[in-house]
Amino acid sequence: MKLTLGSVKKFPIELMLIGFIFLLLAITQQAVLMLAVVAIGVAVAGLLPFSRSIQLIIFLIPCLAPFSTNPYLPVSLATLIYLAVLGRYLLTEGGRSQYYLPGIIAALVLIGFELLHIIYNPVVFSSKTIRWLLLFLLVIMLIFDKRKYASFAQLRFAFLLGFVFSTLFGLLNQVFHPEVVYNTNVIQRFSGAAGDPNNFGLFCLLLVFFYLPSHPRERISISQLALCTALLGVGAITVSRSFFLVTSFTLLLYFVLYFRTAIGEMVYRSVVFFAVLVAVSFVLYWHGAATELAIFERFSSDNAADLTGARSTIFVEYLTLFTQLDLSFLLFGAGINGYLGYYNHFFLNNNVFTEVVGPHNTYIELLVSFGLLGSFVFLYFFYLCFKAEKIRTSTQQIYAISLLPLIVFSLYCLSLQNLGKYTSYLLLLMIILNTCRAKHE
Repeated sequence: MKLTLGSVKKFPIELMLIGFIFLLLAITQQAVLMLAVVAIGVAVAGLLPFSRSIQLIIFLIPCLAPFSTNPYLPVSLATLIYLAVLGRYLLTEGGRSQYYLPGIIAALVLIGFELLHIIYNPVVFSSKTIRWLLLFLLVIMLIFDKRKYASFAQLRFAFLLGFVFSTLFGLLNQVFHPEVVYNTNVIQRFSGAAGDPNNFGLFCLLLVFFYLPSHPRERISISQLALCTALLGVGAITVSRSFFLVTSFTLLLYFVLYFRTAIGEMVYRSVVFFAVLVAVSFVLYWHGAATELAIFERFSSDNAADLTGARSTIFVEYLTLFTQLDLSFLLFGAGINGYLGYYNHFFLNNNVFTEVVGPHNTYIELLVSFGLLGSFVFLYFFYLCFKAEKIRTSTQQIYAISLLPLIVFSLYCLSLQNLGKYTSYLLLLMIILNTCRAKHE
């Protein structure tokens, strides 16, 4: 597969323009620039071909943090762009589209589950729920629409472009507006314009596997290797335990799956790989550099709560409270947009936590949001998403190597709460397209 960053038929000038406005924002910190981004985004949704709108919403995934910190609205300004894209889709595309019906039905059942929570958990009845439903509706229609308005290569390039500008935003922000750290023991972590180091690391690692071949023994070009190496280097500055653990496991798994038809070659390359790894480790140890690396310091604790960033403690408290609630909460949950307020009401009253705390784990989030019964419905919906794409593309065989992005996302779900974020469903769209992408794409 030959890597051509300009593989899109028409270069997305509007994305470059938005990206440069982001860089100006990083330098000047003038919030009014975000209004210009929103205006351009709405114009793209209304005036350009719909394929450009999809590229835009994918481009924005790594760049959403600046939208949330605005003085104009209590919600993210990016919501206005996504709603404009939804409106454009309903007006010009939705009426003449054909959908994978089982997937649409499963999605509507999920929406029904969420609205059902209003009956016994009034917290769900909010504008936040309405926004989530509308944006969830946009993504599920894109997933189950039998027409695809942009190729995977186009969306992948838009995602890469967004990641590049997100990285530059973070670097410029550190140069012109460095964060003052009074505690010298605090490890500074990089998150670009994503707002969270773990999310930034997730985007980085997904891009690596989006650009690597999705078929065994397919040729890897020098440009692909260079790009993936650069992405991994950027991801390393997040100083994220999740990034290093997931990267190590998935790259090794990719290596095994890529050479699965040539055992002798795989053994030879494995020996070379581990020899290089041992040599690098020895050099670091000899110079004492290993003990000075921030990531080694983050792995040095012998306490489970410290190693997981208190996630193990949070997991236990959420699971314990879940098992103590009424049958309705056990079966149907408290709602994606209701569990946080409901559970933290108990936590704060019982002095379990001193502030509002999310589960930081998508699997426990699924359980407390949809309950035991709803979780099975959600997993079936998840399965139908992939089945719909397999039918649409008439894919005969899905290679295990093409599932690496799904494995990356699943592992990151152990440290992120994704159900309430519409960007998670857009990432799911990208992962689905990658799974069934053609050879050499």
